[in-house]
Amino acid sequence: MSLALLPLALLLAWVLAPPMRRPALARPDRPARRTATGPLELARLVEELATVIGSGAGIRRAWGAVAGTLPDGELRDLARAGAAGADPRRAATGSLQGTAGIDALGAVLAVCERTGAPTAGMLQNLAEALRDLHDAAQARRSAFAGPRSTARILLVLPLAGIGLGALLGGDPLHLLTSSGVGRHLAIAGGALTVLGWWWMRRLVRRADPPAGRGVDPSLLLELIAGALESGLPLGPSVGAVAEALPPGPEATRLARLAGALAAGMPAALAARELPGPLETLGRSAVLAERSGADLAGVLRTAARDARRGRARESEVLAAQLGVRLVLPTGLALLPAFVVLGIIPTVISLLGGTFALGAPPP
Repeated sequence: MSLALLPLALLLAWVLAPPMRRPALARPDRPARRTATGPLELARLVEELATVIGSGAGIRRAWGAVAGTLPDGELRDLARAGAAGADPRRAATGSLQGTAGIDALGAVLAVCERTGAPTAGMLQNLAEALRDLHDAAQARRSAFAGPRSTARILLVLPLAGIGLGALLGGDPLHLLTSSGVGRHLAIAGGALTVLGWWWMRRLVRRADPPAGRGVDPSLLLELIAGALESGLPLGPSVGAVAEALPPGPEATRLARLAGALAAGMPAALAARELPGPLETLGRSAVLAERSGADLAGVLRTAARDARRGRARESEVLAAQLGVRLVLPTGLALLPAFVVLGIIPTVISLLGGTFALGAPPP
């Protein structure tokens, strides 16, 4: 019985135990630990940079002033590189390298240099956007924490059947490994368990896909709004943002839109290939073409609404996921529980009963 319960105990410990963190011990023979960097720390850096620039300092002087106040770490290295005139996207190292926040910071500085947009205001808007995106990501993780934990716990169900059978006095594990019928049951139960795991994993990944790389679409709207505020029309503003972005699908789409608008194509046709997150840009292009209005405020409002609506969207998707997890549970994991736990237990108990009632040889 103890051998049958050992795998169950180990798996339950893996599923239910909280993550362990080893306490950091200060040792005089080791250098001081470098400060960790996250989205909020980057947002504070951008805000400090905007404040110094707003007081009248140049960009390189502002980088140097900020670097003098930062603790040792990746942000300090980034600020020092910026003070030397380096592009943040090339100067970033460690966990900052290639992140969406650094890409957005580099794009903001490039757009300001190309269009003359106010750097302090653009950086302040970027800091607020980075905080909004961080809050949305936190809300998404919180919303999906319950369904993800439920999925992990339900995967223990088939093995829990073996442990339950052992607790009831049977020996399902021996039956599953020593008899022909047991081996067939083990194969069927294993197949159902793998099916349930694959099904749940697919549902979770479809509901909560990994975060994509590149500049967030809401930040693209902010960048275009900043270029519009510098006095450029919509087409050149979109083109300036496309040139400031790293190579990728977003830069390609915006470059095509800018080229189509510059060639005189109607805005409705030029913007028809824009993806869902940039639909507001397409509607703004049509409105600007028909009215000539300055749509920077419209784009900024749409960007804020898109970021703040993600928390509510995450709650809806997490609730839907909780309901959909019933399907693999009922159609795969519960049958696996019966096949691996209940049926072998009943067979082993009945076999033991018959053996006790049989006359001795």
